[in-house]
Amino acid sequence: MKQDRRALLLYEPNLYKAFLTLALPVFGANFMKAFNELVDTFFIGQTANSVAAQAGVSISWPLINIFAAFQVGFGVAGVAVVSQLLGAGRREEARENAGVLLAVAVLFGVVLNALLYLVVPWVMAFTGATGDVFTCSVSYLRVRSFELIFTFIFAAFQAVRQAQGDTVTPVVLSVSAVLLNIVLTGAFVQGLGMGVFGAGLATVLGNVAVAPVCLFLLFSKRQALHLEWGRITLSWPILFRLTRIAAPAAFSQALSSLGFLVLQTVILSYGEAVTAAFSIGNKISNILLMPVLALGSVLAAYVGQNIGAGNGARARQAYRVSRNIGFVIAVVGSLILLPFRVELVGLLSNDGATRIAAVEYMFWVLLTQPLMSLFQNYLGVFNGSGKTIYAFWMSTARLWLVRLPLIMFFKHFTAVGSTGVWYAMVLSNFIILFLGAFLYRRVDFTPCRAVMEEEQGAFENL
Repeated sequence: MKQDRRALLLYEPNLYKAFLTLALPVFGANFMKAFNELVDTFFIGQTANSVAAQAGVSISWPLINIFAAFQVGFGVAGVAVVSQLLGAGRREEARENAGVLLAVAVLFGVVLNALLYLVVPWVMAFTGATGDVFTCSVSYLRVRSFELIFTFIFAAFQAVRQAQGDTVTPVVLSVSAVLLNIVLTGAFVQGLGMGVFGAGLATVLGNVAVAPVCLFLLFSKRQALHLEWGRITLSWPILFRLTRIAAPAAFSQALSSLGFLVLQTVILSYGEAVTAAFSIGNKISNILLMPVLALGSVLAAYVGQNIGAGNGARARQAYRVSRNIGFVIAVVGSLILLPFRVELVGLLSNDGATRIAAVEYMFWVLLTQPLMSLFQNYLGVFNGSGKTIYAFWMSTARLWLVRLPLIMFFKHFTAVGSTGVWYAMVLSNFIILFLGAFLYRRVDFTPCRAVMEEEQGAFENL
């Protein structure tokens, strides 16, 4: 099976077959995550103060993502470096890098858990949240802060497995966490009346449940690439090289999430109903976005392994295949969901004003999904090739240089109201693709600097 995965990554002539084989399990896991968010939204949408609760959860997500940026960054670095080392046949160096990745995950998880818990009230006050929206957001965020150490462990585990071409095992664990989350959300929110705190607690417990399995598999000697407790150290040269690759991806998500936090403050100024509508529309559109994100993660491993094996042409071809599959999924999925947006929104909210705003937003967000598929595939090829700085430039420019200025223009110089936010999202997703095309031409599909330094160090030690 392990050899089959390596063959799919490096030798299978039909790249569409290879990509779908590796990506379908991740599709399933990401679909379940999106479905889980829909379930959370459904239960919260039936509560007495559903508008404030959904608005509170909506403005919470950017702050969660800011703190999760570090796990995303090191996860990207882990896939890029470990996959290229494995592609080059340097398994012991890959094992050492994986051990450092896990050590960093645990350390960051503990520190950021405490920090998030402490800063929540001040950040939510900054967004302009008041009354029930403020109370709901603080309650939700503080309980979610306790999941960070466990999600960091899972991110390290997922990076190590995806670098090997194993997309199935992380999916099985992720789906298990989601199923437990769904059951607990229904019990806590509807059965026990715990509101947004219950929804957050259900998510935490789902993530806690799979962390011990991740650790067991990372250290199991039955695995081709396994860690050893006595050899887990914070090797500073390795940490420095991983950080150099992780930093652009981490800062990219952190800056993007900070931008979305600013965006949420603007949306909240239009009222709680519009903020709740934004949350509902995103949860539905994530059904399409999650498969595209899955393609991006598989593409990163694909590109990394083939670059490590010296097959840059196959890495380029993998990008084109991933781009085509993602674009078709986004177009077909949007066409399927568009006629049913009224019915879908009606399931997730019991408030009339929220439903009207959500239906309008869904039209625009579904319209931009094909553009999002192209955007995510650029990020996948940049991350897999080790050019994470390109992903940083692209993500940061889309939000800070295009979207937010457009939102402020529509808000202060036009009379379109909250619809200006939706216009800005579509325009920013279109404009940024020109930058993506320019940066893609600069990717040389050769081993990244961190891997070349590992190789140089190996020769020096002979």
